[in-house]
Amino acid sequence: MKSSRTPHFRLLPFILSALFLITAEKSLAGNSFVKKIRVTGNTLIDPYFVDGYLDLGNGLNMTPEIMDLVASELKANYNYHGYPNIGAYSKLKVKNGVMTIKVDEKDEYRWGRPRAERAVLKQAFLYDINLKDFKKQEIIETLVKGYQKQRTIEELVAKFLLQKQINLIAEINSQRITALREQVFDKVREFQSIKKNLEEQETRRIEEMRSRIQSGRLKKFTDLATEDQEMDEYTDLDAFLDNAMFEESLNPGL
Repeated sequence: MKSSRTPHFRLLPFILSALFLITAEKSLAGNSFVKKIRVTGNTLIDPYFVDGYLDLGNGLNMTPEIMDLVASELKANYNYHGYPNIGAYSKLKVKNGVMTIKVDEKDEYRWGRPRAERAVLKQAFLYDINLKDFKKQEIIETLVKGYQKQRTIEELVAKFLLQKQINLIAEINSQRITALREQVFDKVREFQSIKKNLEEQETRRIEEMRSRIQSGRLKKFTDLATEDQEMDEYTDLDAFLDNAMFEESLNPGL
């Protein structure tokens, strides 16, 4: 760990003041007066350097944009001390004049110097090796580079597997949609077939009904014609007999 303050230690308040003057008119409603910046989650840098770097003197009015910039500056300070894999997030809220920034050191412990330092100390202890400081630092730097390559490979593999999983899900969804579409088509064809059969049955029923009606009308007409003919013949005969009987009654024996 480096023991000297960062070269721009005393410049941060002036930088923030200048940026505030630039952005204040755009976000007056979001201004907050900050007397102190508190950092949580820091275990890698001596708090003396962090607190000194973020010292605001008598305080400063800040906007949300400036608060985000402070978090970025804190990450730059970690990078200066050899810890580039740090996440720093402003809570964008001031309580009792104190602004809190949360530091996430998870990636640094997994891929950075802390992991390499622990590995070197462990091997030196197990094998009773006394390493000079420059050699120790050389090994640490080599391990960090190896960790970064491993991280890159894992990210590429994860990206590949993620894309493969996305493609697989897309293929499964496509097959499912195709199967559903085929089921829908089968149902539609079945419905159309049933509808066609019903229409054909209805057409046959109507034709049969029409045939029965026409046959009934023809039979009725034929029966009526026969009755009229029989009635006409019967009437003429009766008239003839009536006339004959009438003549006989008037002239007996003629």
